[in-house]
Amino acid sequence: MQATLRRRRMISLSFAAVAVVLAAAPLPGLRRPLLVAIGSELAPAMEALEPAFERQHSDIDLEWQVQGSQEMVNRWLDGGPERARVLIPASRDHLTALAEAAQARGEASPFAEVPRTVARTLLVAVVWPQRAQRLFPAGRFSWSRLRQAVAAGQWKALGAPPAWGSFDLRATDPLRSNSGQLTLALWCEGEARPGCVESLRRALYRPARSTDILLKEFISGGPNEGDLAMVYEASALARQPEAARVRPGGYQVLVPDPTIETVLAAAVLRGAGQGRQADGARFVAYLGGAEGQDLLASRGFRRANGRGGSALGERAEAPAATDAGPTR
Repeated sequence: MQATLRRRRMISLSFAAVAVVLAAAPLPGLRRPLLVAIGSELAPAMEALEPAFERQHSDIDLEWQVQGSQEMVNRWLDGGPERARVLIPASRDHLTALAEAAQARGEASPFAEVPRTVARTLLVAVVWPQRAQRLFPAGRFSWSRLRQAVAAGQWKALGAPPAWGSFDLRATDPLRSNSGQLTLALWCEGEARPGCVESLRRALYRPARSTDILLKEFISGGPNEGDLAMVYEASALARQPEAARVRPGGYQVLVPDPTIETVLAAAVLRGAGQGRQADGARFVAYLGGAEGQDLLASRGFRRANGRGGSALGERAEAPAATDAGPTR
């Protein structure tokens, strides 16, 4: 009789333990979805951020989509429940533009809270070592020297082996990508605007629609498909090991002077969208916290306070939070 009671007691305790586990763990299909729209430069980091965030917030199913910065702004303005709850465009300037567009339509601020700076990055050049030695003998990037190479058109005109062929500059499409717009702004600094825009258009070899796509093509094609590419520092650092595996020696990262720092900010949006505002706020807080900042830094981004990045572009002190602009 006592043995039977002990067995029943053990069975009851087992059922209770299982009930506790089931109550603590969210059942499949019952996790709340949260959609985040990002620029392509953030995609490698999101592959690490997604599982790390979900380990801390097991009740949230984090989903993310790569969208063009202007595309995500337009989607939000168009309305609809399919919109992302959190936007992280390539530059916080796009969030400013979204707020201004909403104000122009007589609407309240689209943001549930003030957008939070989560990372920074610079526009840099990646170049194959032999090309870098010929193009920049002093080891420092020069916009005038780059314009000279573009004007020459052929490497032999620069004293390089004729077998190197044409000089091929790679950048993203300024009409579709923020890094392309930054390249255009620096290319035209101090130049006659109409003429310099046309000269860059002629110079670009197969402009890509995003920075990440551009770097993939630059690495896979090697020197025959591009000599120098203008990309984000974060993307360049994140893909540098891949370049070294595919091409012995990999590419060099050079920081132009001047260059432009772009600030990435995350915004939680009001109104209809995929995910709760409170869950969006939890994700943004995670990005700004210690673990989120460490993961972003490990993928090549500078921290929100400006620390980190490549050794060539590293600044001794963290800058004040300012709008993106030339960095000298």
